[in-house]
Amino acid sequence: MKAVKVLLIDDDEDDYILTKEIFNDIPQKEIYSLSWINNYEEGINAMLKSHYDIYLVDYRLGKYTGLDLLKEAIKSNVGEPIIILTGKGDSKVDDEALQIGAADYLIKDKIDPYTIERSIRYALKHTFTLKALKESENKFKIIFERSKEPFLIIDSLGTIRDINEAGLKFFKYTREELSLIKGADLYANRKDNALFVQLMDEKGSTHDFETQLITKNKELKTVAISAFLQIDQHATEELYYCIVHDITNRKKEEKTIVDMEKLAVTERIVKGLSNEIRNPLSNINLSLEQLKLDLNTNDETINLYLNIIKTNFDKINLLVSNLVSSTQNRELNIQTKVLNHILEEVIIKTEDQLNNNLLKIDKEFNTTDITIDVDEEQVIQAIQNVFINAVEAGANYITVKTETHNNEIQILITDNGSGVAVEDQKRIFEPFYSSKPKSLGMGLANAQKILINHKGKINLDKSSNQGSTFSIYIPISNQIHLWNSL
Repeated sequence: MKAVKVLLIDDDEDDYILTKEIFNDIPQKEIYSLSWINNYEEGINAMLKSHYDIYLVDYRLGKYTGLDLLKEAIKSNVGEPIIILTGKGDSKVDDEALQIGAADYLIKDKIDPYTIERSIRYALKHTFTLKALKESENKFKIIFERSKEPFLIIDSLGTIRDINEAGLKFFKYTREELSLIKGADLYANRKDNALFVQLMDEKGSTHDFETQLITKNKELKTVAISAFLQIDQHATEELYYCIVHDITNRKKEEKTIVDMEKLAVTERIVKGLSNEIRNPLSNINLSLEQLKLDLNTNDETINLYLNIIKTNFDKINLLVSNLVSSTQNRELNIQTKVLNHILEEVIIKTEDQLNNNLLKIDKEFNTTDITIDVDEEQVIQAIQNVFINAVEAGANYITVKTETHNNEIQILITDNGSGVAVEDQKRIFEPFYSSKPKSLGMGLANAQKILINHKGKINLDKSSNQGSTFSIYIPISNQIHLWNSL
């Protein structure tokens, strides 16, 4: 076993001789190796070089005191334990020594082999435990601070004790603002918070607890929370350590896939249904034409009824055709187009179609002529569907903003309409779902289908009774990448 190197710092050589004799009487004296330094300067120098495992420091050191040496050692981050030796019992000195950071204090007159061996052994063990704890704390601190995912520490009363930088960025709060709210305030649904607390109390941990959290700017985020409960050694405090995994985009993508599957099913159903409707319609039309020939009458009443039948036949036939057209996947005619020109065309067509003098559309386009590889007609239709959806929701003001993100162009469409009710937000891209009267509910569904076919996507970013914001993402043209690589 490696000997424990002990350094006595004492300006009295007689005390060193007495201490050495005490060490010689320790039952396992071979475990300890005692050295001696008789002044403050050499003592602190030895401490800074970490040449010894533990230090015995006399309270009297010439013009200095052992407390002065202790303070200097603590200030210089000396990690080895320091035991203060006093000439006689002085509770004030003893308390101050422990408060500063001494591992123990001993009264010289009462030191014996067993006392000093026990004090050294306990001091070393305590220091080892503290070092291990500090290392663990440092590792946790590094993980906490450098984690790219939000990391929160919340107590059992809901107070947010700490949060990392990723968490502040995620929730859009400052530390000062978070200190004024409770953890429960971050939940979109308070019942989810109650369920989370219940799980933590029952099991002490939870993995991938799915819920929705809300940011400072009222943006809903779908997350999976992994957390564990820590109780301090005195069982006086419970802390929840929570890592928040943002799965908003994953959930949106999963929903997009489901919606596309619904659209595919809808297309098959509509095709089958249209055939079933058109067959009897054709028979009705043929019979009507034959009836006109057979009657060959000038009777106004009879001709009126025949015309009514014909008019309604045409309406049903057109409705079926429009229904089939709205669910069909059309072949893409991909060409490289300038995005700003497409958006200008959307605005013109929307204004012409709606003929609404009260509608105002503001443009905040990227000044660079970004190009995209698209079927222009279909993309115009998709974006126009979003505009029309806003107008149907009562909007008379729309802003269109474009931004570039990596290899994508983002089109932000914000309106001041009545918004989408929370319970409807999950279903707005479903085919035939609409909260508006006289609407087939295919506008946003078709917009999503067109954009997905262009390897893009559309999201409802936020919505309230003051309006909605949709984000459309379309890949930037491959030609741009090829040009930049030359």
